[in-house]
Amino acid sequence: MDRVFSLALALALAIPAPAATTRPQETPPQLPPGLERAAAPSSIDVASDGEPAAPGRIPEDTAPGARALWTQLAGSLSVDDGTPAADAPRAFELEFDVRSRQASGTQNFSARFHYLDEGPGLVRGVVLDDQRAERSTQMRGLDERGKLQYWYRKVSGEGQTDGWESLRGRDSKESRAEIDSWAAISFDIARLTRPSSFRILSLRERVLLPAEDGASPLTLRFEGDPRGVVLPGTDIEGVRDGRKQPISALCSGLKWLELQTPDFRDFRELNGRRPKARPFRLVFGLDPASGRPQIVLVSPGSEGPLQVPGAVLVQSTEWLLHPEGAAARDQSWLPGRFFAYETVGTGPNPEALRFSDVPRADLYFVDGNMSADLDPAFFRPR
Repeated sequence: MDRVFSLALALALAIPAPAATTRPQETPPQLPPGLERAAAPSSIDVASDGEPAAPGRIPEDTAPGARALWTQLAGSLSVDDGTPAADAPRAFELEFDVRSRQASGTQNFSARFHYLDEGPGLVRGVVLDDQRAERSTQMRGLDERGKLQYWYRKVSGEGQTDGWESLRGRDSKESRAEIDSWAAISFDIARLTRPSSFRILSLRERVLLPAEDGASPLTLRFEGDPRGVVLPGTDIEGVRDGRKQPISALCSGLKWLELQTPDFRDFRELNGRRPKARPFRLVFGLDPASGRPQIVLVSPGSEGPLQVPGAVLVQSTEWLLHPEGAAARDQSWLPGRFFAYETVGTGPNPEALRFSDVPRADLYFVDGNMSADLDPAFFRPR
């Protein structure tokens, strides 16, 4: 697996796919050498009303419009009795067909992703062959003494290993860092599929301003943001109200809600250092009818322009209630297809920032279980 899978999962589940490698990566990715868990709910993060932030607690100073949108969002991804749950999923397994676009070309493959929120976060990522059998696996788990360990195996094709290999020492540093990023991503996946599990620092409605005469329809201008957000110039369309719409038309018909939370992680800003804890702004573009997100803009920091280096955008379509036909308490809303875009452009001119026209990855949901029955032993060689 490479960082494309990791990145796309983190961005996509409104939310978490790799090119299959024959060995752990040889090129050092810019990922953390270790995973520092996001702050526990017991830590003190003060919300906008001066009270401690808590999962799903709406600050008292939240405006009625933002409060209503948050209630709609949380309710739109709730099942069973319709009451939003405050706890994020503890264990899940998700399977995707993936189209990964990189400078070297386009690759299509399938992958299965397992996560258990225990200890530092346990992960098992499996690249699948054409028969959807395991091709290779990397894991992060706890050994019998409770010590964090990393393992890898390649069961078919070039570079096949003789069973499990332990990823230790300097030569495996980059591979361990990659798996650490999956754990951070999984922490986010669990919360993005259950928005009410986020600790809320603030909520506010973002007002989309009318397009100026002669302005590009790909530029979104929000009230209070002088720079605006430049959308990808893609031919990928979204489906709303049964109609396909270009992304610019899709965005113009959405309701926009900004959540500030400390419960999100960015694994890309690292350069060998652990990322500093900081709030993120998650701006949800909500379908006015269903309340489910169609667009999610993730921006680091608590103020200033929304599109800055490191900002990402996810377009999610075809939401599915899965597993189909199961009891409501066993179901989850999952996006059946989604696209992840990164901000491109650097240098002294912030106006040059925009989202890439081509998504780094297209993910197509195949199967999954957000209430998987997993235990720590599953994340050890056996």
